[in-house]
Amino acid sequence: MKLIGSRKEITNKRPRPVQTSGNQILLNKIRNRRRGIKSPRVFARKYHTAIKILVALLVLVSLSYLSYKYIYLSPKFTVKAVSVVGGGKFVNLQDFQNISEQKTIGHSIFSIDLKELENLLKTNFLGARSVETSLDYPDTVVIKIEERLPVAVVTAGKKSDVHYLIDNEGYVLGEVSDEFMDLPEIIYEGDMRVGAFLDGRIVPVSIEILTEAGKAGLNVSSISFRERYSKLYLGATEVYLSNLKGIGESVQKLEKLYKNLLLEGKRVIKIDLRYDKVIVLYE
Repeated sequence: MKLIGSRKEITNKRPRPVQTSGNQILLNKIRNRRRGIKSPRVFARKYHTAIKILVALLVLVSLSYLSYKYIYLSPKFTVKAVSVVGGGKFVNLQDFQNISEQKTIGHSIFSIDLKELENLLKTNFLGARSVETSLDYPDTVVIKIEERLPVAVVTAGKKSDVHYLIDNEGYVLGEVSDEFMDLPEIIYEGDMRVGAFLDGRIVPVSIEILTEAGKAGLNVSSISFRERYSKLYLGATEVYLSNLKGIGESVQKLEKLYKNLLLEGKRVIKIDLRYDKVIVLYE
């Protein structure tokens, strides 16, 4: 009996498999692989933002392509006309129209660089003080011209038959027509030609004198400019103003003096305001 019991005891105690270091490494690798496997839900949740960005980019590219093909290249949006408003006196409208059409007709209205077009036209047509462009969809470019305004007539002197109109920047607009014969005259000894600017030193002083005299109600008939002084005429009265003093202050002094002399009934030949002491000559 003891022998049988010992056999059962020996049978129940089966040997366990021996865990070697190689087996343990293999088991660890299998467990790690199982942990690395992720479900589709986990994958989608992790890359959700990236997928949305990719889809948005695809949609944007598609819309851009369709817009370029069916709008940008569409004949409906090809420039067919240029409408010019203003001009005609000091801006040659035919040349202006031709250059504008060369740069726009046949092009997509979306490709027109309005600022570049404005700069081109202002550079080529100096008789325009300003040029404004706009688009009238689907196929028209509109250009508005503001021409320079003549403020005086410039001449080489009384013996000269050549008279030109200038604006307040000294730009020579063209020869004088009957429409502008009443403008004050500036005697200028330098080179004069249509489409050019007069000496930059002369014009600001002359224009300032004309402007201040206009405010004071003084009717200036002509002005001649020298380096240190300007000579102008109020009717038959010859007036000298210093270019080294404030023009506005000198004109205000001239206004009071001249009007007082007229009220006194005196006929004045000359008024000289170049010095601290005013010189007045009577007839």
